[in-house]
Amino acid sequence: MTEYSVIINEAEIINNYLRIEIAVVCNGIHHPPKMRAVFKSGTDIRRLPLLMKNVFYQTENDSNIVYYSYEYDIINLFSCEKAPDMISVYFEITTDDNCAEEIPFYISRGIANNNKIRIYDRYIGGELFNGIASYKPNFSNNNGDTCYLLNADPENKRLELQLKKQKKDKVSGSKFNAFKSFAKTIVLVLVLFSIFLLIPLFLINSLLSTIGVIPQRNAPQTNGFKSKFAGQLKAEIASYILFAIKDEGRARKIIAYKDNYLTWYYSRLCKKPVVKNRISFISGRRDEMGGNEKFVYDILKSRNNIDFKFILQSDLDKSSKISKKKEFYKLYATSRIVIVDDYFNLLDTVKKRNDVTLIQLWHACGAFKTFGFSRLGKPGGPKQTSTSHRMYDYTIVSSENIIKYYAEGFGLSDRNILPTGIPRTDIFRDSEYADRIKKEFYSKHPQLTNKKIIMFAPTFRGAGQNSAYYPLDVFDPDRFYEKIGDEYAVIIKLHPFCKERFKIEDKYKDYIIDLSDEDELNDLLFVTDLLITDYSSAIFEASLLDIPMLFFSYDLYHYISDRDFYCDYETFVPGKIVFTQQALEEAVIKSDCETEKIKPFREKFFSGYDGKSSERVANFIIDILEGRNE
Repeated sequence: MTEYSVIINEAEIINNYLRIEIAVVCNGIHHPPKMRAVFKSGTDIRRLPLLMKNVFYQTENDSNIVYYSYEYDIINLFSCEKAPDMISVYFEITTDDNCAEEIPFYISRGIANNNKIRIYDRYIGGELFNGIASYKPNFSNNNGDTCYLLNADPENKRLELQLKKQKKDKVSGSKFNAFKSFAKTIVLVLVLFSIFLLIPLFLINSLLSTIGVIPQRNAPQTNGFKSKFAGQLKAEIASYILFAIKDEGRARKIIAYKDNYLTWYYSRLCKKPVVKNRISFISGRRDEMGGNEKFVYDILKSRNNIDFKFILQSDLDKSSKISKKKEFYKLYATSRIVIVDDYFNLLDTVKKRNDVTLIQLWHACGAFKTFGFSRLGKPGGPKQTSTSHRMYDYTIVSSENIIKYYAEGFGLSDRNILPTGIPRTDIFRDSEYADRIKKEFYSKHPQLTNKKIIMFAPTFRGAGQNSAYYPLDVFDPDRFYEKIGDEYAVIIKLHPFCKERFKIEDKYKDYIIDLSDEDELNDLLFVTDLLITDYSSAIFEASLLDIPMLFFSYDLYHYISDRDFYCDYETFVPGKIVFTQQALEEAVIKSDCETEKIKPFREKFFSGYDGKSSERVANFIIDILEGRNE
């Protein structure tokens, strides 16, 4: 049993930001645990990570001292119109085998000496961590219109933040501020009017720059005279606005006239009543129905009284066109239910109507790589004020055991996460479907009929879809096939975001087949005897079929520092980890896959799996349409 001793070395509120620094002694474990601050207001819960800053291992008593800290934006913790009057904060520590919630803590003596905080003497900690963590002398408040008073509860399991309104100064300068705002409006009107007067000059300059007489302004590179001229004209006008209006933020809002128009267009649509029986399926991942959305739709479509609408668009360039955006805004404003299967950027641009229910049928299973707000404070992670994902009314997960991870990643309360199971995993209980997929596969590839099939399916590297890649030089499929022997065949299935492909010698092409651009990965699992991956969520589906797995994680520690996982990778994954191709080849030859890890992994992430997830999600949606869930 892991034991923890927690001491708060710093806790202060400045300008509505709560800064916390904590030191934790962990006995009996060598891997530092994950730590979260859990904020609660009424029924709303918000989990946010505390970032690990340092680790000190004490060999004499087999323990770690781990140092965590972060600064939280209190006002933007919850997705509500105004800041809550009372917020409590408690701490949660997660290791691979357990999760400890509401851990009692000590307060460092430097903080406790401040008589503004009520705390029992027995909870005052000595300077045990001197030299590891810094000390602040008090809990302080901001000087704005609001402030928070900070105290600890009697059992020292929670910090309590109470909102207290500050009295405003009678001499507020409101008349001056009103005059200042009026003056800015006059300047703005004059600038817009002057643009029309200067149109002839803009046209001449744009023409001269397009034909190369004068230097071109920075503009997107396009082909054709008309496109180049239009780009130069836009850049010419934008440059003038930026010059005339010194406030860059205000100027850029004017330049983004398309977005302003679309926002206005959406606001007008929101004045119309919602179509009570309309369900819209939205996807930025695919051009046709697939994944979780298709499984749910296949059940719902049997009902004649539902008005189905679809936006299925994987091409980012096409989806950015005004016509596509208008199509989305129209459906988002008028649909009773909107269903998405991944991050969809246009959801961030406008506020969802209260009578529209937004459901996220997230494409991945389980909780593996950190995502969303779980990456707070890390490269590529979101800001605390980001609206991404926080507008979902509901999202689904495979098991109750991972509700808190998705709540943290999406910035939602636990009650918004539904452990319905993942619809697309229902096929793994459908023997008729499995038989059909196998027959179709072997009819396409009859030379593989008597082979043991290895699927190589790593995830991508890079920040996202536009920069995604897999380093082809780390794995040589030709050499791999030579080493493991001809009893095997190899299927390569790179992530859809990756554009480059392995070069395979002609003599191996019958038995090393790249299907990255074909077939669903889930379908290929039905013919797979061994899965080789690294950080792909395909491991969850593979566990349902009891497929042996090897983890070729050549860049594991770099990946942990850059992306990280919800659990300790080395004890979490259901198979053997290797770091070189040679070690991978040896593990295949020896059938050394550590398959005993699969069953406990499956039971954790698919508790209650029965193949009826699609039915549960569809019934939940029907209940909303008929007014039974809300």
